[in-house]
Amino acid sequence: MKPKEIQEKLGINADRIKFFKKQGVFAPENPPSGNRGTNYTETDYKNLQFIVVLTKMGMTVSDIRKMQDGECSLEEAINERRKQITDEIAKKQNALSLLSELIEDKEEFETFHTERYWNIIVEREAKGEEFVDFEDLYGYQPVSLIRTVTCPHCGEELEVDLEDYETDVSSYDNEIGMGEDMVYSFDSEDNIECPACQGKYRVSGWVREYPIGAYDSEEVDVEALPEEE
Repeated sequence: MKPKEIQEKLGINADRIKFFKKQGVFAPENPPSGNRGTNYTETDYKNLQFIVVLTKMGMTVSDIRKMQDGECSLEEAINERRKQITDEIAKKQNALSLLSELIEDKEEFETFHTERYWNIIVEREAKGEEFVDFEDLYGYQPVSLIRTVTCPHCGEELEVDLEDYETDVSSYDNEIGMGEDMVYSFDSEDNIECPACQGKYRVSGWVREYPIGAYDSEEVDVEALPEEE
């Protein structure tokens, strides 16, 4: 089965399949070799179809990888994801009810009764309700980018905040339908020096967050840099 054919059958693009490969949740039976492209088998189709079904239900590749590795069962993964989705829906429903109240009250921007709605929110939050917050709207980075890396020169461990070396943050609405898909890219170049041996090394890669607030996957590379002459 040609790449284009399997993409059309599954309704996904080449980048999605490439991502599944890179994340280690899918490997074709007949990978490309030399001038020959990938020839997908019926088993490949079934495996990809299974992954697509799970992702459309809200599972992340991290969830799928854990199940493949036997770290959790399908039921455990489902319960965890259901809780997260249910919490997100509840927040949006609460926010929607307040927006409806604003319409019914004919509120205007210039004369908005801030204190009144502040008190309504405080009272309802005290009862256990949750509302959409800053991080829900703007992709606030709840997933830590602090990592412990090992000096390739001497083996000394160092805690590094990858946000200090951030080069790009890509964001798009994921086709799965659970909001924004965030990828944080970073590259320290030659700016990290080991406090133990003074050797320099480079830390680069990316961290993926999907859905917002949930760690999905990452690739962190540590490369020794040659000593300056």
